[in-house]
Amino acid sequence: MELKKTANRVRINSLLSIYYAKSGHPGGSLSCADILTFLFLKEMRIEISDEKMLKDRFILSKGHAVPAFYS
Repeated sequence: MELKKTANRVRINSLLSIYYAKSGHPGGSLSCADILTFLFLKEMRIEISDEKMLKDRFILSKGHAVPAFYS
């Protein structure tokens, strides 16, 4: 349930950033919010406070989803 709430928050923040920027495609961000949330919170081994602790790398090839990635 917590992942679903977080994914919904990602969607809201993505839409807000697209709205305030007056630029972007909301569909790309909305469609990948669940996947990004799961990957970053459950699967990937990352420690944001220490750059040397980055175990996994993430490459976003779907450029329209950048607002979700930043959210």
